[in-house]
Amino acid sequence: MTEIAKLGYVGVESPDHAEWRTWAPETFACMLGPDGADGAVRIKIDDADYRLSVHPGREHRLAYVGWEVLDHRDLDSLEARLEKAGAGPRRADRALCEARGVQELVTFTDLYGQPYEAFCYQSSGYRDWDPPRPHQGFVTGDQGLGHVVFVVPDAKEASEWHTDVLGFRTTDIIRLNPPLGDMWFLRSNPRHHSIAFLQMDGMLGLHHIYLECNSLDDVGYAYYDVLGGDQNPDLLMRLGRHIGDQTVSFYIHNPAGFFIEYGWDGLPIPETEARSPRYIDVTEGKRAEMWGHHFVMQPNETVRPYRR
Repeated sequence: MTEIAKLGYVGVESPDHAEWRTWAPETFACMLGPDGADGAVRIKIDDADYRLSVHPGREHRLAYVGWEVLDHRDLDSLEARLEKAGAGPRRADRALCEARGVQELVTFTDLYGQPYEAFCYQSSGYRDWDPPRPHQGFVTGDQGLGHVVFVVPDAKEASEWHTDVLGFRTTDIIRLNPPLGDMWFLRSNPRHHSIAFLQMDGMLGLHHIYLECNSLDDVGYAYYDVLGGDQNPDLLMRLGRHIGDQTVSFYIHNPAGFFIEYGWDGLPIPETEARSPRYIDVTEGKRAEMWGHHFVMQPNETVRPYRR
């Protein structure tokens, strides 16, 4: 389908990066990986040395999204297609590869100028998975780090670029009620989506990252026992189940200015299933969720006005 096998890691900058050192373990039972050379707090959810890296910075900002390919041949092939598409691929030097904890790395940008990376051979020798509280672990492996969702000015345009240039396949398209536009969901492995785009006119930025638990109990414990349930002021959406990927989850504002979706039981799409994208219309009073997921409207500080 594509050289890109899965979402590998995400890096952000934040003036409140140090809060992640306690926030992620206490809230979601994540481990801490090895610190970055610049003092970045790195979050570990499986055998990979890290999956999220929160760097010190003057503002909340996306720093990079790392897409994993399986080997150096796939990286060469992807680099050639990125060059042809005008995405400005550049081979990283040894210092940047070591900073990311990978063997080979290519940097590039998407059609809106957002910083992407493709890499192969990520380090996984720091520590075995050993959560700070009882936890059944996260769904990663062949599906990689959960998923990433962006607010974009044109979801169809963004999706077409990612399918044409990066080889993603469209899973679902959901028509939402105004002021939101359509939402497009794309996959590169059996995970329902590794990336999605929410259309908001004139806006661009990171909306949320999804962490998928192996156990519903771990989601419920975080929601009720750690965060205090429905009354937590940092919630974007209360506990519920989606119509599209059928995930049971909630959304919480985090110290780096975007949202974390924390959930369980995402719908896998077998690689052998050659289906057309589902078009799900939830406008004009139609049910937007199987149940729950009521909005508590909180700001997303990483989404900002975009002008070409």
